[in-house]
Amino acid sequence: MKSFFKKLWYQAPLAILATLFVVASLKAYVRIQTTLIGYRIGQFKQMESELLATQSTLKMELAKISTKQNLLQTSNGGKGGQPNSEGWAVH
Repeated sequence: MKSFFKKLWYQAPLAILATLFVVASLKAYVRIQTTLIGYRIGQFKQMESELLATQSTLKMELAKISTKQNLLQTSNGGKGGQPNSEGWAVH
């Protein structure tokens, strides 16, 4: 019985070191993955900012081309003046 405990006593430091190595490796892996996810979030935020700027520009373009005056010019073939009889743009 003494030899069993003696053998276990000598193997304990190796088991503890192996456990600490595994825990440290997992911690490093999680930290690296967290950093990579942070970079991806930054990229997506930049993409969102660019898309919002594009959306704003497109909304301004739509507002510009859908004004009543512009629609009237389009309906009269660019001549200006009076709208067609129904008041709608003709395509």
